[in-house]
Amino acid sequence: MNLLESFTTAIEGIWANKMRSGLTMLGIIIGITSVIAVTTLGEGGQKAINQEMEKFGQFTFNVYTNWESKEEYYPDDLTVEDAEVLGKISPAIDYIVPYNYITDVMKGPKKEERVNLTATTSDYFAMQKTIKLAKGRFFNETDDKEQRAVIVLEEALGEKLFGQMNPIGQRVRWGNNSLVVIGTYTEEKFKFDMGAQSFGAFTPIRYQLSLMEEPAVQMFMGKAKDKESIKPAMQQTTQYLARKHQKQDHYRANSMQDNMDQFNQLTGTLTMIFSVIAGISLVVGGVGVMNIMLVSVTERTREIGIRKALGARRHDILIQFLIESVIVCLIGGLIGVLLGLGIAALISHFANLPPLLSWNSVIIAFAFSSAIGIFFGLYPANKAAKLDPIEALRYE
Repeated sequence: MNLLESFTTAIEGIWANKMRSGLTMLGIIIGITSVIAVTTLGEGGQKAINQEMEKFGQFTFNVYTNWESKEEYYPDDLTVEDAEVLGKISPAIDYIVPYNYITDVMKGPKKEERVNLTATTSDYFAMQKTIKLAKGRFFNETDDKEQRAVIVLEEALGEKLFGQMNPIGQRVRWGNNSLVVIGTYTEEKFKFDMGAQSFGAFTPIRYQLSLMEEPAVQMFMGKAKDKESIKPAMQQTTQYLARKHQKQDHYRANSMQDNMDQFNQLTGTLTMIFSVIAGISLVVGGVGVMNIMLVSVTERTREIGIRKALGARRHDILIQFLIESVIVCLIGGLIGVLLGLGIAALISHFANLPPLLSWNSVIIAFAFSSAIGIFFGLYPANKAAKLDPIEALRYE
């Protein structure tokens, strides 16, 4: 019996017991569907979030004081002048700006809103490509150095505070302070931000520091020249600050690339854990294949005896049942792959994730299906091949 004939006989055996074969495939289908859906969604989600993180912070890094060593900021921890010097002396740094972040209520003539107010320098707008000017202008270096009480509002915030009025040239109240609106902007939001959407605004940091009893810069935000310059830029910044302020091991730095690496490691581990859990059903499906194949061998004992009496060798019987087992698993694997990709595409559509076909997962799924077919089909096939033809012919 050649390989083609064994294949044809196996197909006929499967087709003759369609319901049983379908139920046998069910465990394989569920296992493969789960593995494909989990890995595809895991890789797709990871890729989408990485793209967003790169868009919002490619080559960027933050520098801050060691908050664990104290409970409040000191005026000389970080200064605006430090950022200016670092931007000039470090060849690895493209931009570096002081950055203070305050959440407070801002009042306009129409209503008041809670606003995330960022105090920084004009270089911040050149560093962040996701911020686009809508009306008016951004504040400049002169506005900052002269501590002018000016503000740039998010366009939607301007509409809330001023209604149909043109906000440019108008004033807003922030606490006891009155600031002139010189511009509005639009900002591309982080697609996967699960927090409540809030409005933003920008003001010169020297003006904001002038209002504080103890002026203090919370952190520096920097952008390196390229990916290879990120670590040198962070190292040069912390070394300069430690030397300038005579505070060793007082400054910390982390980059968006560090955050991405940690995120990728976490999602990779979670995807692997879920895939292993989903893969357990494949093993259960394999046991089901073995049980059904054992039943099939018992039912076809007389057939095996006839084949052996007509000259079929042990090898031919072994191959026939092994091929039947592998075909059952491969068909189940194919259906599982299609269902897994369909479920992943459906979830991706509603979760606003990019569709991603994980070829590695597909290849692994088919390889695993074949391996299950061989492993769990080997014992029943070997049992069939060992049957004594005389005893098999007598079997009723």
